[in-house]
Amino acid sequence: SWTDLQPAFPYSEKFISTEGFKIIGTELYRNVGLAIACVGLIVFLTIGNIIAAAIITVNVAFCIIEILGFMFALGIVIDSVSVINIVLAVGLSIDYSAHVGHCFMTKGGSDKNERATESLADMGASVLNGALSTFLAVAVLLFSTSYVFKTLATQFALTVGLGVLHGLVLLPVVLSLIGPKPFASAEPPKGVDASVVPEKMENKALAVTERAETLSAHQGASAETSANKEPGDTSQPDVGYDESKEFCSTPGADVEDEVPVEPKNADEV
Repeated sequence: SWTDLQPAFPYSEKFISTEGFKIIGTELYRNVGLAIACVGLIVFLTIGNIIAAAIITVNVAFCIIEILGFMFALGIVIDSVSVINIVLAVGLSIDYSAHVGHCFMTKGGSDKNERATESLADMGASVLNGALSTFLAVAVLLFSTSYVFKTLATQFALTVGLGVLHGLVLLPVVLSLIGPKPFASAEPPKGVDASVVPEKMENKALAVTERAETLSAHQGASAETSANKEPGDTSQPDVGYDESKEFCSTPGADVEDEVPVEPKNADEV
């Protein structure tokens, strides 16, 4: 508190920067870790597949690690300016990977290589155009003499370049190897008619339809036979339907199962 201060104490503007450097390492790990965790959660909620979300999140984490390596090679120190830009890089680099990963999930089929190729064909140009427009927005700052602007432009250029490489090169390769299954509503592979019902659903629908038609036909036949039978006729109908066994039977067809009836007396012989 301000009440227990000494009447006189040393002060310098260097103390502020010194205190900042004491905690900047902890702030870097904590803020970047929280940013990556939030990105992973949002990707999982939007894509709806934990495997795809994990692959995309790890892809972004690799991109951030490589940015830190290039910063060391370029002589950019860890300070308040560079740490802010690194946290921003998490949000910028996820853009390229998330679009490709989501497009991969919308491609049907069992061939992961084909799905990855179709994803790049549909989304690759859009991702590349977005990266170029972002780079052009900060390219002019690369020639600035201000430390803040030059550091910002350099880190943004690294983010765009590495983000595109991870989104258009590394991520499709990983998805083609360990990518998850497509959405249930995914579009069929190229060359397959979109109106064709999947085989399992088609077989199930046909089985239900045939069973309903068979049940209706035999019930109608049984009703018609009962209506045409004479009042004194106690014989069985020609066609019967056993709902417990779910099949039709014709009397006299299974001769082997019939038991012969013994005559009661000699007059019946």
